[in-house]
Amino acid sequence: MTETANSVDDASLDLPERLDFAACETLAASFAARRGAALHLRAGKVGFLGALAAEILLRARLEWQADGTAFDLADPSPDFLRGLALLGIPRHALLQEDSA
Repeated sequence: MTETANSVDDASLDLPERLDFAACETLAASFAARRGAALHLRAGKVGFLGALAAEILLRARLEWQADGTAFDLADPSPDFLRGLALLGIPRHALLQEDSA
């Protein structure tokens, strides 16, 4: 994952091409390190979305929502959206209405 920090309290992350089991530990640790700060994810390069990675994304969205902190996922690739559909996850569970 590549990261750009807009400030100490605001980070953008480019999600990796493969969100498979191998990426999950890094993904979860990255989110844990950013808890409490606004999080902006870009999913434009995702070519594969696995079930565990989707679960980590969903959990993070709920945690950020509970904290009242901004969480957005932008520019989802067709493969990312296809992965959501195959897993039975509605788009709105991770994406704001106007971001897809």
